[in-house]
This record gives sequence, C-alpha cells and structure tokens, in this order.
Amino acid sequence: MSTIHVKYLIVGAGISGLCAALSLGPDAVILEKEQEPGGYCRSIRQDGFLWDYAGHFFHFKTESGRRFFLSQFTSDELVEKEKRCKILYRGALIDYPFQRNIHELEKNELIDCLYDLFHRPSKPRYSSFLELLEGSYGRSITEKFLLPYNEKLYACDLDTLDPAAMGRFFPAAEPIDIIDSMKRRQNDSYNSRFLYPKNGAGALTERLCRQLNPGTLLTGRNLTALKAEEKTAIDSQGDIYRYEVLINTSPLSRFLTLLGELAAGQAAALSWNKVLVLNLGFEKKAPFHDLHWIYIPGSEANYYRVGFYDNILSGNRASLYVEIGFPQEARIDADAELSCTLSALQAQGLIQPENRLLSHCSIIMDPAYVHIRPDTVKTVQKIKAQLAGQDIYTIGRYGGWRYCSMEDCMLEAFSLAETLKGGCR
Repeated sequence: MSTIHVKYLIVGAGISGLCAALSLGPDAVILEKEQEPGGYCRSIRQDGFLWDYAGHFFHFKTESGRRFFLSQFTSDELVEKEKRCKILYRGALIDYPFQRNIHELEKNELIDCLYDLFHRPSKPRYSSFLELLEGSYGRSITEKFLLPYNEKLYACDLDTLDPAAMGRFFPAAEPIDIIDSMKRRQNDSYNSRFLYPKNGAGALTERLCRQLNPGTLLTGRNLTALKAEEKTAIDSQGDIYRYEVLINTSPLSRFLTLLGELAAGQAAALSWNKVLVLNLGFEKKAPFHDLHWIYIPGSEANYYRVGFYDNILSGNRASLYVEIGFPQEARIDADAELSCTLSALQAQGLIQPENRLLSHCSIIMDPAYVHIRPDTVKTVQKIKAQLAGQDIYTIGRYGGWRYCSMEDCMLEAFSLAETLKGGCR
C-alpha cells in the first residue's frame, strides 16, 4: 500500500477517461477496474472472427470530432459506409425510419397510419416519451413500430420516460416529410454515414492508450473508497490517492454510492437497463449481403437489433452482433438466450438452418441505456453542481448519465480538460 499524490485522478478508462487523460498529460492518472482499457469500446478476436463489445460505429456532427478520429488512423485502416439498414416488420423488410416509410406497408396498414397521423393527439407539451410518440405520429405508427421497438430496447414502460429521452437521436419527421417520402427517399438521420476501423472499434482505444504517458493508466484498480472533503481516494489494491481534481467516467449510479448516504439516496433515483450482446460467427454468409443492421420490433424474437460486421468489412462468413434488452434487476441466462436467438434467426430467415455456428461469445452491458425520466435531468444537474463544488467532475455517457454518442464523450472530455488546465474551474 502506498500514497500517491496526483493532480488529476480519472476514474474509468473508456473513451471519455482516455481523452481527458490525453489532454491533461503527465499530471493525470487513470484507475480502470478491468484488466484492459476501453470500457464498451473494445474488440474481441476469436476463431478468426472480429467482434466488438457492442455495435460501435463512428459518426460525427462536428468537424473537430471527425478530424480527431481521422488523426488516429491512416486512410487504409478505415472503411466509410453509407448506412444501409432495414426494419423487419411482419416478415417484410422496410426502410428505416419506419415513420417515413409507411408507404411500404400493406394498403390497409398504410391507411391506418395516415388516418391516425392526421388525427393524432398533438399537444404543445408532452408528459412522457410514449405521449410524444403518439402526439407526433399517431397511434398506428406508434403501435406498429415505435412502441414495441423502444420497449424492447429500453426494457421499461415508455410512459415513465421523459419526452426528450432520446434527445437529438430520435428520428423526428413532420407529416409533410412522411408524405414527401412516398415520392422521394428521405432516410437521412444523425448517423446516415459512418466510419469504422478495419480492426474493430477497439482499435481507437488501442491508439489512444499508446499516446498516454508511462504510468498514467493503472488497470485492475477499482475505486473502493472516496473522501471528497479530504480529496482522498482508495483503490482495490489499497493504494491511497491524494488528488486535486477527480474526473469520474464510471456509471454515476455506482460512483455516488462511494459518497455517503445522501449521495447513495440520489443514486437510487437513477434507473437503466441491461443489454445482452451475443456475438455470433457462422460458417457462411447470411442472406442479406448488403445490410449493416436490422431493427426487429416484433415479439416473435427476443432481440431488437441484429448487425452484420461481415457486410461492413467485406467478410466471407456471417459475423453478427445481436442485442437483447433486459430490466436492470433481471438475471440473464446467456445460454438460454442464445438458444432462443438461433431459433428466431432461422425462423425469420436471417440465418439459414444449414449455416453452422462456429464461434460465439456473450457480453452483458450493465448499464446499457440510461433511463431519462421526467426528473432525471434536474437530478443529475444538481448532483454535478454539488460535485463540482468539491472539484469532482462526472462526464461521459454513464458518468454524465445521458444518451450521447462517442463523439460527444470525446468532445466533452477535451473541453473539461482545457477548462481545468486554464484554471477556470
């Protein structure tokens, strides 16, 4: 056991923590509880297959974010794709997003969608995410896709989520957009084009780690105790850190439990879901050679999304990721879910019965999607303000408890680091 004095102590070596450490330089130390860095931005190589911990594809809304990402790779280390995805609805593949492509439905269903769209219960303000969906698109569009799909993804009652639960990531469309899509394709979304490293999403983590100063990254070190008033932290190996500033990127719900009963009570107000990711490698290609992923809203399958790495990386064998949502308290039987998944993939025609499974692995993301309830934003803002008063900053998708992209995490980390270095905190 030793005592270490450090200016910036960073908890978590995911994208947010690594980018913060890169910007802060030799004054930073990262504690990472796992034996390898990256958080969910890691890749797995097994039996000749390449998978990620989850389907991570890089899309950018800022030029600075795109430039930083591109600076980590040579052009021949990346692929850039125009997104190709579909929705598997009642045995047919229709274009995404659903609300802009209802003209691809059977005539009676199209009539239902149009009728409800123009008689939707629109309001100036909505009290829940479900009410927003019905008020924006009508009952039929909501019940056919938006409700069942998002319930499978979030694994909760959508009526308990805030209207802004998905923020800018929700593919909104006005009625005129829906009508226009019947004559001209309008399937643009925030990730209509994406970049992906040929060696998997974890290649970004590997590049960032190479640039850290020696001794910056300490793996296998979980934060076990924190005395904010004394600016002292203790890790799972008993080492004591006396810091000036602490940056947390670990899940806020867990981090708060280190800060006493009051903070633990605040943590209890936060909720989330889990996602089981099944990475599957097959002997031959799947039927849909040109699709990157497929959304599945129906109850006939346990999964809500299936993605195809081989179609992104031009592989000659089907390499899939399958995502299955669960409530936060669920106990997950990965073997049972694998059996159900294989049966459903065959029944839905996504994998031929004779296409042999050669390799697989499972990952449980916990947390996966944070739940933004009506009081969540105010609660988190209050918590962050209280922590900042003690020189503790909590950032990233899970540290900041928000639904955001990897680009958002990188830019937030850089911004905080520049503020701290400038002495503006």
